[in-house]
Amino acid sequence: MKTYRWGILGAGKIAQKFCTALNFVNGAQVYAIASRNAEHAQAFAVKYNAAKFYTSYLDLVTDPDIDIIYIATPHAFHHEHTMLCLQHCKPVLCEKPMSLNSSLSKEMTDFATQQGIFLMEGLWTRCMPFIEKILSLIAEDAIGTIKHIQADFGFAAPFDTNGRLFNKSLGGGSVLDVGIYPIFLATLLLGKPTTVHAIVNKAETGVDVSADMLLQYADGATAHLLSSIGFNTPITATILGTKGRIAIHNPFFKATDLSLVLNDGTTKTFAYPHLCNGFEYEIEHVMYCLENGLLQSPKLPHHFTLQLSTIMDEVLRNLA
Repeated sequence: MKTYRWGILGAGKIAQKFCTALNFVNGAQVYAIASRNAEHAQAFAVKYNAAKFYTSYLDLVTDPDIDIIYIATPHAFHHEHTMLCLQHCKPVLCEKPMSLNSSLSKEMTDFATQQGIFLMEGLWTRCMPFIEKILSLIAEDAIGTIKHIQADFGFAAPFDTNGRLFNKSLGGGSVLDVGIYPIFLATLLLGKPTTVHAIVNKAETGVDVSADMLLQYADGATAHLLSSIGFNTPITATILGTKGRIAIHNPFFKATDLSLVLNDGTTKTFAYPHLCNGFEYEIEHVMYCLENGLLQSPKLPHHFTLQLSTIMDEVLRNLA
């Protein structure tokens, strides 16, 4: 495999975690960073051994030596920055959520398809070993038919009207930031819901501070999902089937441990410690896709991203 030179658009906390993993993965190189703050860009480049730094996003996307760009800016800018990359024929890994709504996400995926350029939503959980183990257990009929899924992700964030989480203009709110993880799990295992019920509580800034969601499916299965940026939750998930259950331990969105508990009381535990910080699996998967000339990820194809985005749209319609 060739060495893939990554461009990083945005220099925030998520970009730092991502670049820690990039420097860990064989065949990956932190090649260039772009931040509109020159001091941040230079410091980032030094810290992660990037060959170049830019203070213009356009300069980054027009660098002919970059193989793929990771979008690490706030949610509200994902559409703009992804489209900029795609317009300059750069493959993109866009940090989740793909955009603020399904309409924008569809515009992004449609354009990538039309131009024949790789685009994937950066939902790192999908690439982790524990998810593959869960899919394997379900395929083996270990827990029988899935009847119910419970999953939550909530934390008490300091209230800051200018901060990313509570600022509407930056795409704030619990659903887009962390609610996507419980929704992802339910969608991966149960598919498209027939009905989405939600009780959404609003912060004074207009974003959702919490969302209590109940999803119903054509086969009678249900999913009870919860997201919050106003209070802590266990950050666990349970998949209940006719023969037993799978418990995903805290923190379920980047789990290293899970348990299989059968109806007769038999229990098995599984451990999948991360080799770095968890981003390594996503990075390896993206490079596999590029190496094999894929335009969509088989793990996170465009139709799956659009399904997630549509469900989040439905939940946020309840934001009174």
